[in-house]
Amino acid sequence: MEPWVAESSIDVEGFDDDAETSLHLEAFYQYQLNDNISITPGVIYINNPDNNEDNDDLFIGTLRTTFTF
Repeated sequence: MEPWVAESSIDVEGFDDDAETSLHLEAFYQYQLNDNISITPGVIYINNPDNNEDNDDLFIGTLRTTFTF
């Protein structure tokens, strides 16, 4: 997604603050199962996807498995 200006202290004609800006949060934690395998569960939250408050918020679950040789 292209850069997005949500708020500015610069007085520019035609520029309005945008309350529809998205927020993207990620949380994850790595568990080491043994010397060769780890799993990393995570969750992603995005509100106002595509900077549009008409879009529903997104919750995404993830699971990454890492094999080390």
